[in-house]
Amino acid sequence: MQVELSPKPKLSKLDNVFVLLPQRKSKEEFHGLPDELAKPVEKATRQAGFSGRTDETLSVLPESGPRKVTLIGLGKDCELASSRLRSAIYLIAKTARKGRDTRIAVFFPWETVGLDPYFSTRLLADLLTHSDYRYDAYITVREEEAPKPIHCILKAPGGLSPRELKAIRREANAIATGVTTARNLANAPPNEATPTRMAERAVEVAKETGIKCTVFDKKKIERLKMGGLLAVNRGSAEEPRFVVMEHTPGSYAKTVCLVGKGITFDSGGISIKPSERMEDMKYDMCGAATVIGAMQAISQLEIPVRVIGIFASTENLPSGTAYKPGDIITMMSGKTVEIVNTDAEGRMILGDALHYAKQFDPDHLIDFATLTGACVVALGSAATGLFSNDTELAQKLIDAGERVGERLWRMPEWDDYKELIRSDWADMKNSGGRWAGASTAALFLKEFVDCRSWAHLDIAGTAYVDESARGPRGATGAGLRATIEFLQSLDS
Repeated sequence: MQVELSPKPKLSKLDNVFVLLPQRKSKEEFHGLPDELAKPVEKATRQAGFSGRTDETLSVLPESGPRKVTLIGLGKDCELASSRLRSAIYLIAKTARKGRDTRIAVFFPWETVGLDPYFSTRLLADLLTHSDYRYDAYITVREEEAPKPIHCILKAPGGLSPRELKAIRREANAIATGVTTARNLANAPPNEATPTRMAERAVEVAKETGIKCTVFDKKKIERLKMGGLLAVNRGSAEEPRFVVMEHTPGSYAKTVCLVGKGITFDSGGISIKPSERMEDMKYDMCGAATVIGAMQAISQLEIPVRVIGIFASTENLPSGTAYKPGDIITMMSGKTVEIVNTDAEGRMILGDALHYAKQFDPDHLIDFATLTGACVVALGSAATGLFSNDTELAQKLIDAGERVGERLWRMPEWDDYKELIRSDWADMKNSGGRWAGASTAALFLKEFVDCRSWAHLDIAGTAYVDESARGPRGATGAGLRATIEFLQSLDS
């Protein structure tokens, strides 16, 4: 969706004006609406009993101005969260598309609880840009005419200056571009989004933004003795790739490493998965996609933090050469791992990537991975599992996520769980079994972390979804917005 900001949209040229309203008993919610909208809206809400409950909608046909006005409820303002705004924005896109409205406006006539006008406007502009996202690159036969693009005017708060509005547009576009890159990569079929293609896309992003990108092929990976990545790759005809992207501003005080899991298709290997929904295992590279998209946005935003984006990429397939239960693998760090489940492959490639990040001496180290089904069982798709050895970092990430509608929930990475990954034959096992699966996976990763401020984001439940109230089926770009918000806070 094409989005522009304007403090005074021309209503007569619009097909539909969407007004987001919190649930209130007073008439304060109409503050900020022009008279030609406020009067019919007030009359319609009174007659229809519209109160602004969550996802409550009401369409009004005014005598003048736009062709339609659609009210969308957000629930009680004291309970309002950015995640609820995401649902409302997606509802706007569905309603406009269904009604064939190509020119719309969105009114946001109050300051969101906990958000200032500048930030809330940027957030809405970003979310609106993605609200009608569809991945249809491979659809060649359509049953109906393709929908026309939607042009949206976001009514900007009157207190924002033209300079601020220009900055909001630039920032929102940068974030939206990064999220689109992550989603497109993850939604692509696994025969196209191979490890080689992942590396090529990283190089393309680097050329577009002017950052440095280094791609390691299999020979280089072998010289680095990345045993975890090489072991997982053994069953695949596709070569692995290891990619390092570097955003280095002219001056900076902090260095942050972002590490992503890039399994472009995960069959489970010898420990093969059930066939049902196996097609969704193309999304096992969402962590790497998030890193690529984040590096694109970081560079465009010119964030004054040195950021190193790292991802390891391979397929995990069964074959006569595939690694197998009982194997003992020597990782890049020199630690040994007994393989008890070849479907616990993500932690193997991340172990090498996290160890590699050590050379950059980061102040903060954050990894993204669709790592465990156990995290999905615990949290569903409502929140990303957060594990960290630094309470301050964990809280900053949680706060950043709340501000942008990406909820993070801290999970335990206590040493009590270490016994579950203890091996009689090696330094550790690559799986602790059924119990505390998300925590034992995090503890495995922690064995390869040499940073006092590390966070692991298990995005298994949030990286992709079936169509929900928050968006269409497919990749979401989970973790990207929260990471950008965290990095920007480091400069404040």
